[in-house]
Amino acid sequence: MLYFYNQSVMNSQSVDTQSECYYQGYIKEYPNSVVTLNACSGLRGILQFQNVSYGIEPVESTSEFQHILYQLGNENNEPGIFTKNSRSMEEYPVDYNIFISEKPQTPPDLSPLYLEMYIVVDKALYDYFGSDSTTVTNNIMEMTNLVNSMFSQFKVVIVLSSLELWSDTNKISTVGKADEVLHRFSEWKQSHLTLRPHDVAYLFIYRDYPDFMGATFPGKMCVTPYSAGIAVYPKDLTLETFAVIVTQMLGLSLGMSYDDPMKCQCSEAICIMNLQAVQSSGMKTFSSCSLKDFQSFASNVGVRCLQNKPQMRSNPICGNGIKEGKEACDCGTLLQCGLKSCCDPEKCTVKPGSECADGPCCKECKFADPNVVCRPKEDPECDIPEYCPGSSAVCPPNVFVKNGHKCRGSFICYNSFCMDLDTRCKKLFGDDSENAPFICYKEIHIHVDRFGHCGLKDNRLLYCGWRNFRCGRLICTYPYRAPFFHPNVSSVLYLRIRNYTCITAVYETVPDPFKIPDGTECDYTRICVTYRCLLKGTLENDSAECTKACNGRGICDNSGACHCEAGTQPPFCSPMKSLKSPWHMRRGLTMRSASEKASNNWLLSFYIGLSILIIATITAVAWNRLKKVFTKEEESLNSESISDDTTQASTSRN
Repeated sequence: MLYFYNQSVMNSQSVDTQSECYYQGYIKEYPNSVVTLNACSGLRGILQFQNVSYGIEPVESTSEFQHILYQLGNENNEPGIFTKNSRSMEEYPVDYNIFISEKPQTPPDLSPLYLEMYIVVDKALYDYFGSDSTTVTNNIMEMTNLVNSMFSQFKVVIVLSSLELWSDTNKISTVGKADEVLHRFSEWKQSHLTLRPHDVAYLFIYRDYPDFMGATFPGKMCVTPYSAGIAVYPKDLTLETFAVIVTQMLGLSLGMSYDDPMKCQCSEAICIMNLQAVQSSGMKTFSSCSLKDFQSFASNVGVRCLQNKPQMRSNPICGNGIKEGKEACDCGTLLQCGLKSCCDPEKCTVKPGSECADGPCCKECKFADPNVVCRPKEDPECDIPEYCPGSSAVCPPNVFVKNGHKCRGSFICYNSFCMDLDTRCKKLFGDDSENAPFICYKEIHIHVDRFGHCGLKDNRLLYCGWRNFRCGRLICTYPYRAPFFHPNVSSVLYLRIRNYTCITAVYETVPDPFKIPDGTECDYTRICVTYRCLLKGTLENDSAECTKACNGRGICDNSGACHCEAGTQPPFCSPMKSLKSPWHMRRGLTMRSASEKASNNWLLSFYIGLSILIIATITAVAWNRLKKVFTKEEESLNSESISDDTTQASTSRN
């Protein structure tokens, strides 16, 4: 979506960016190269080798398909970078030949991530690009394409969700120091972009000779108030160098830091997060240090906000590292794939002789054995591991113990986890902490603030109500003298009441670890469901009945099937007569529900009873008919006997 202004009135229009025009790849026979092109209306883009870059664009004044190829370089090659923890460029000696790795670093084992950018172009940059919305849009698209090519190493897709052009006047002042402009833009973003989907918003500004080149909040990508940044475009800078600046700013937001050339290595002469990267041309990759920083950020802070795939109108692109459409695989460029890849990088098909190219159940280009766990237990009592099928690279659908099953004594399983708040408190505050008594929940939640509430609606915190206090935010006991500290905690609340010291905190992370999860018991007969304390109903009874059908030798999963112990077999975990099927011994899978057993028994009894009733009825009817026949014959015989006796008597008289 494109937003622009005409006499201070905002206009918007859907822009057909012709996604099939933009391509990424490499130059044939030069695997250590990167090409980013717009192939519509001629070829326009950048060709990057290891040490040099070339621009290509069509010759406008000719009717023939002619292009000009030229070497790129910045006239202003001494820009400075600002961050919250900025470091001087002279802090490290420049030696481009130190620690050059001959093979690319292994990327993080993450699913594709999608970083949706909302980009704002200030009035000065809009004018510098020619005051033409089409030209500005094409420049931003080309820059985004370059950034996307650099982040493909981490399987992060940069998506331009919206572009806003301050074509008449700036909506905020862009004058001042870097941190001043950044906070000013962050406040504007929170009040104006709430309803426009994005993961991060960036303001691009122009200055002839700036004191800084960018600013952002390091490590705050998924923290909404701080998911913002600014990037400065100086006079005579190339789009290639500007893309490096934007990539560095995004890297800082994703938990990376600037490289120490003496300790960090990459496959190129200079790495992306090196301060000197903005002064060199050619292709660049992230260093081993950036790799570790990003892995740590993804594991500890989380990149959940980047896991939702936006609806994009695009055709599959073979070689971008993302499996799309009908592609069997996509390992990236020829250099990224390597010689041992199971995937053909030019066709995005599985190589001949290989069964698979990727997936949790693909091992060395072959389907993994059926005894390989592809999805381990998330909870020791409430989850069930999944095993590879042996005939596919895909892990089977996730199954878990049926909701309502008892765990850890008095708690219940719910959606794979044992809803034990005592254990959660111990993980957050220490082994001596546990779930707080009701009086603590009441005293904290009654005030309706960031420490105690039942959700958010229309940007307002919701009051829980007395019944729902235990379904708001987690409150724990804190039997320690030392104050609590955690780097991701912005504020902590202590409350001394009766003989308890209660504690809760506000984390600058998503999701909130203090949100009470659904399925948590809030009373003897109730559980929490979306901040409300509701009756359990038949939850526990259903689980117990289902498990009972497994004959005490298995456990019911969320679909109602028995997972049987070793030595027993499905569907009802009966003793195994033959040990020919270790598959069933291990998994206890069944195609029939354990709850069918009771139903089948009832149907069997019904049909047997009905059969007996029909037979009894037929027997009774037949007996009545036979009885009548015997009675008639007996009467006939009796009458004949009487007649004979009478005749004999008459004869004797005579």
